[in-house]
Amino acid sequence: MPPSRRSLHPTRLVGIGLVVVLLVAMVLNTKFLTKAELAAARPKKFDASATAQQLFDQATTQLPDQASEVSEVVPALQKDVEAAAATYKAPSPNEGAYVFPVKTTATVSRATPDLLQLKVPGLDGQTPILVPLGVAVNGSVIRDAMGFKFADAPGQSDYQFVGDELKKRMQAAVKPVAKDPASLQGKKVTVVGAINQLDTGAPAPAAKPVNIQPISLEVAK
Repeated sequence: MPPSRRSLHPTRLVGIGLVVVLLVAMVLNTKFLTKAELAAARPKKFDASATAQQLFDQATTQLPDQASEVSEVVPALQKDVEAAAATYKAPSPNEGAYVFPVKTTATVSRATPDLLQLKVPGLDGQTPILVPLGVAVNGSVIRDAMGFKFADAPGQSDYQFVGDELKKRMQAAVKPVAKDPASLQGKKVTVVGAINQLDTGAPAPAAKPVNIQPISLEVAK
């Protein structure tokens, strides 16, 4: 006798039909990307240089309006860093650390290839006010002043690279005026930048130097 053919139960036929309909619907609702579209959809690689440029552009636009006079900020932070931070709305990149946007027009009392020392009107001269020009320029201060956090970078290296790239831009910004530092001796300059300060819980010694990390430097008219 020939083998009997097994007939499909109506329920199984319905089930198969539903699966087919589902597969067709999935295909119809699936968007197939081209190579270009797939590349565009991927997360963009973090670019420390481009990020630093954006932050520097923001700093040169925003800090001049946010900056307070050095003659006001320095005595306040020497007395009470936390109170000064509240008064001058200083960003805090880490607990106990603050960044004060500042500006001043002052006389250059000492000039070297690495720094300018300023005689700031309104300060008694006990505190050396310094503007780094070379290796002591610290881009991390401006990075922190602009609110760029560790979580904004993929990792520690990229976070540091942003500061390094900002340092290059800061050095380039002051170079046109500071290419011959000795020529600035005795002249008045206007500087805009930021001071970073740690809150130790005690008043800062008056003799401790204060560094203004510069985003702009020009000879005062």
